[in-house]
Amino acid sequence: MNNFGRVAEVVTGHMKFSMKDFNIEASVPFDADALPNESEIKIWNLSDQTVNRLKAGQPLILNAGYEGDIGLVLQGQISNVRTAWDGVDKITTIYVLDSEDFSKKKAIDIAFAKGTYASSILRQLAAKANLPVALIELYKDIRYENGYSASGKIMEIIGKVAGDCQTRAYINKAKLYIRNLRKGPANVFRLNVNTGLIGTPESFVEEGVKGYNLKQQLQYRVTTASAIDLDSSVYQGRLYVRSGTHRISRSGDFTTESEAIV
Repeated sequence: MNNFGRVAEVVTGHMKFSMKDFNIEASVPFDADALPNESEIKIWNLSDQTVNRLKAGQPLILNAGYEGDIGLVLQGQISNVRTAWDGVDKITTIYVLDSEDFSKKKAIDIAFAKGTYASSILRQLAAKANLPVALIELYKDIRYENGYSASGKIMEIIGKVAGDCQTRAYINKAKLYIRNLRKGPANVFRLNVNTGLIGTPESFVEEGVKGYNLKQQLQYRVTTASAIDLDSSVYQGRLYVRSGTHRISRSGDFTTESEAIV
């Protein structure tokens, strides 16, 4: 691989902004908790008319990669738009949540009957949140013999019920995933110096969990729960991504940084 032929395009409100035509920078985080992540996209020298068409709540997608191989990096809703001047340049910063802004939703108070299974509660809560479900695959589908009282912020409750089942709940590209991180997808990304590995992975141990901090050339395929077969000087074997950030720019960082566990 090489780091040439960079491609990035922002699509929102029947408008498309390509890195070929605009200076674009972006930081797109992803992780394994139930709260939405907020990404930041900067576009240089948009007209006032165009800026006025960027509205909070508007769907937005960001595709990125290299010529001949691009894919979806971000799908969500605009949460805020700010414009500021830097010398002669006008920089518009678009903030994007990877789902609806649940912090503005009222707390819920729902009682579930005795004997209700966690999977049923999770599906009902996801429907109430109007959040598309990509996958619900519980390590253990707990049955609440005495019923369950769901009171509070809806995404916090989803995360707690999933946690009761020893399973992670997270939002990725506007969809809800409830799954074990170590049960990766069928497609495994093989990472080495020839496929984009940058530098030497750094090891860590947290609460008995071992993993590595990885940096590679931008790879849209890598996100939460991605399976990576790492071949490096410090480790060779399967890793599972639990968090990270895609960094996009015309001439600076065009990378994917991830924290992956053994």
